[in-house]
Amino acid sequence: MAVGGDMKAWCYIILLTTGLLACGGPQERKAQYRAKAQGYIQAGNFPKARVALRNVLKIDPKDADAFFLVAQVEEKEKNWRNAVANYQQVVELVPDHKEALIVLAKYYLEAKLGDEVVRATDKVLATRPHDPQAQALKIALLAQQGQVNQAMVRAEQLSKQHPTEPDVAILLATLYGQTHRVAEAKATLQRALGTHPHHLDLLQNLKTILAEAHDDKGTEQVLRQIIQEEPTVYDHRLKLARFFDQLHATDQAEAALREALTIFPENDQVWLALADFLKMRRGMEAAKLALRQAAKQLPYSTQIPFALAALYESHQDFAEAKLVYEALAKDYENKPAGLDAQVKLAQLDFAGGQRAEAERRLNDVLQVNPRSSEGLILQGKMALIAKSGKNAVQAFRTVLRDQPELAHVQHLLGQAYLITGEAQLARESFERAIALQPAAVESGLALATIENQSGQAPRARARLLEILKTHPDYPPALERLFAMDLATGEWSHAKTVLEPLRRTMGDTPVLLMAEGRLYETQKDYTKAATAFERAASMAPSAADPLMALVRLDFSQKQPERARRRLEAIVATDPAHPYARGLLAEVWSILGRRDVAATHYREATRLNPTWVTPWLNWASLLQAQQPDLAIQILKEALTANASSEELHMSLASMLADRGLVDEAIASYETVLRMNPRNILSANNLATLLADHKQDPPHLERAFLLSRDFEKEAPHPLFLDTVGWVRLRMGHMEEALRLIKQAVSKAPELPTLNYHLGAALYQSGRNGEAKVYLAKALKSTEPFQGRREAQQLLARANG
Repeated sequence: MAVGGDMKAWCYIILLTTGLLACGGPQERKAQYRAKAQGYIQAGNFPKARVALRNVLKIDPKDADAFFLVAQVEEKEKNWRNAVANYQQVVELVPDHKEALIVLAKYYLEAKLGDEVVRATDKVLATRPHDPQAQALKIALLAQQGQVNQAMVRAEQLSKQHPTEPDVAILLATLYGQTHRVAEAKATLQRALGTHPHHLDLLQNLKTILAEAHDDKGTEQVLRQIIQEEPTVYDHRLKLARFFDQLHATDQAEAALREALTIFPENDQVWLALADFLKMRRGMEAAKLALRQAAKQLPYSTQIPFALAALYESHQDFAEAKLVYEALAKDYENKPAGLDAQVKLAQLDFAGGQRAEAERRLNDVLQVNPRSSEGLILQGKMALIAKSGKNAVQAFRTVLRDQPELAHVQHLLGQAYLITGEAQLARESFERAIALQPAAVESGLALATIENQSGQAPRARARLLEILKTHPDYPPALERLFAMDLATGEWSHAKTVLEPLRRTMGDTPVLLMAEGRLYETQKDYTKAATAFERAASMAPSAADPLMALVRLDFSQKQPERARRRLEAIVATDPAHPYARGLLAEVWSILGRRDVAATHYREATRLNPTWVTPWLNWASLLQAQQPDLAIQILKEALTANASSEELHMSLASMLADRGLVDEAIASYETVLRMNPRNILSANNLATLLADHKQDPPHLERAFLLSRDFEKEAPHPLFLDTVGWVRLRMGHMEEALRLIKQAVSKAPELPTLNYHLGAALYQSGRNGEAKVYLAKALKSTEPFQGRREAQQLLARANG
């Protein structure tokens, strides 16, 4: 049901009454301000109405009727949150204020706060047991909760008792509309309009019904009648223009907008709407001309130049946009408009690769206004790109403290939580984004991804299908559903998804890769190869098609074919960014380590930011030339300083070489970049427990591993927790954890050694010997073999 009602007459009576009762002094001034406010409201001058009402409330801070008028002004300007707050203030002052309670109940219904709807309507019904508005709201709540048939019966009964009550008519017409009984919906509203011909909510609902029935003539007629009722409300004229635009009546739409300009020449929103329309229907030059005319007529408007700069940006004319923003920044300096212009300039700098300049501008803005929402959002986005999840979370949370209703910022916060590894918090943020904006498909997609990764594949699948009901050609959802079909072997459904993918995307490399993966999973290697080769021909420098073809060759035990394919590419394109690295892998598999090393060296020279060849090259040399392998990884990090994989590989090799302090430093670097890297935390805790057994280092190992039992109950991680506890002298806890680890992986020598050591330290030599001997019997190398031999010798006496 629509919010609001025809309160003009009631408010006018209140004004007259208070005016007659005013007897000089503050009461007389209050009546004068109230009368001015009412006049401004009727003239559509809401800012001045707000000032007048503020003066009323300065004189009498408990004037409920003034708060009611403020709420109505906020509604007119679509400041819904402020409107609700003022209606709530009315109810605080006058708990049984019927009009405020009814409007609040409508807001609560819109927000699906059923308990609040009941609470507000019950307050009304307590003093007015047969109030039709309150009863209508309770019936609407019943329909919202899924009991549509029961709601329909009760609404028809209520309509018989109150056939012309606006809220009752709107309720019944809405239910008729939902069940496609358009004629009855129209008749219901028209009957009520016979008694209340000027009731805006009735007219708005009739317009909706007629539009859904494609009654264009009737819709236009009602829109024009709404304009006659409130000629000073620009929004009504904008709706008329949009109506014509939807009918492709471009000239009539433009005429409606230009007519609005003659009535509201000083309203920059009218100029902005005209410019938006011209941009879409007449082109950039027409829009630019309109904005320049607006700038001359409204020289003090800041929204006009911002719109002009945005127009330049949309057409990639960044130089002109920058000039406009720089002028705004200069003219308004540390004022809100100037700071917003600085943020826009920072965005342009960042997009143009000038990160340092962007950060400088942004820091200047946030020093003046630490809560600049636009500045904080940009700061958070920059942190996201840099994978600095903690900083992104802080920025977005600061914005949401002031503006929790920003759905897109809730989505960004969810992305930040994913980087910090806090999946549950990410899920909550994405869910809030969807609650605020149900059509937020990106948030729905993110939730589906989280659900799939956490083992809730059916739920993820259902969510993707739900997204595709309303957005059938949304490529990311189609791609994700297709990948799930492949993973679960749903070949027939995968083929049905492939068709809308092709319809949406065409024969792009991404589509052809998807088609190739489908055939590959079905082991139809010929068709898979055809698809991958087509993708490679369309994107000859891309990695994925080439990798897929090499993978297919190895699936069919054809390494020589892979070698010939890659050598042909290298011969044709010596600078290919990926062929050398893949060729090196093939030579390595064929046993030609020397040739592989040569190609790895060239691959890292050609494409130093591709991490895989560096890792594979170092791995190739690790056994025979460990110092050179370490040097290669250090060189790789000069080009890829933020690569967790490189830092972890380096730490592992340093530890193997006994360079414990350097290994610890490398793992600490990883954890500074990503505190949720559990493998690095595990390895660092093990290093500290094995080599740094003083209290501060053991305390660090404890902090790193204490949550493993809850968050990562893998046997190796459980063993680490137990091993750290043993080093700290917590014997019983250590035995419990290491036994649990051994029960999950009884053949791992490291786990058997650790359990044997724990049993030996607890004086249970007989049991200790069993596990120590089992560890040493393994041919697998493990850290602590020498210590296990020494312990077994001691246990044997």
